[in-house]
Amino acid sequence: MGELSDRLLLLVVAGTGLTVPLAGWGGGLAEATVGGTAESVVLSVLALLSVATLVGIQLEFDRVD
Repeated sequence: MGELSDRLLLLVVAGTGLTVPLAGWGGGLAEATVGGTAESVVLSVLALLSVATLVGIQLEFDRVD
């Protein structure tokens, strides 16, 4: 495997390892406690945090070089 595919594989593993517990737990909590527009806002913020985490991991991979 090449360097790019190794990095992408690590990004998938790290992203899954962080996103599933945090966003899953937060999404379940939001689903159980709030409703309507507030629920949509909370779930959107969780999605943005997940994307920001993945971007941060990718930037750290680039900085390691």
